[in-house]
Amino acid sequence: MTTTRDLLVDTMKQLLWERGYDATSPNHVLERSGVGKGSFYHHFKSKKSLAIAAMEARADELITEFDTVIATTQGDWLDKVSAYLRMPRHALTGCRIGRIVQDPSVIDSELQAPLQRYFGALQQRLSALYTDARNEGKLSAGCQPEGLATATLSIVQGGFVYGRAVSQDQAVNDACESFIGLLASQRLN
Repeated sequence: MTTTRDLLVDTMKQLLWERGYDATSPNHVLERSGVGKGSFYHHFKSKKSLAIAAMEARADELITEFDTVIATTQGDWLDKVSAYLRMPRHALTGCRIGRIVQDPSVIDSELQAPLQRYFGALQQRLSALYTDARNEGKLSAGCQPEGLATATLSIVQGGFVYGRAVSQDQAVNDACESFIGLLASQRLN
């Protein structure tokens, strides 16, 4: 059963993805959710507190999604990373959490904490995957796992930005596929 609080969080997640933080008002949330103003302020003291709850929930979803893809993909490190990079993405709709990074209000505010947690978690997980592969002799010894993890995340986020800039929905997937080719060149048997 969905609670009023859950409905507000889910609505804000969608609006943050569609509009961003700065372009979303409490009235947008109320209109979309059908929740009354009193209920909104009963659960959240401000737009920012709702946005933080929504971003935390989105971060949890995406971390779980990543973990599931990695855990359920058969094969070695490249197969697992490739499965993550090949997840369906649409540049024109943008990343479900990364899209908010461009909003001026996010800089130097509490809104950064869920973003840092999300990207930090994926950075750590990818770095560990690359470190294990290198230690097992399956990834070129010259590769730096932390840098490779950063590059992996940057390819995805950069693909979203580039695709939106040139109005090519497939650009993010093309960027990811190209990066898989580069990773394959570092794979050792």
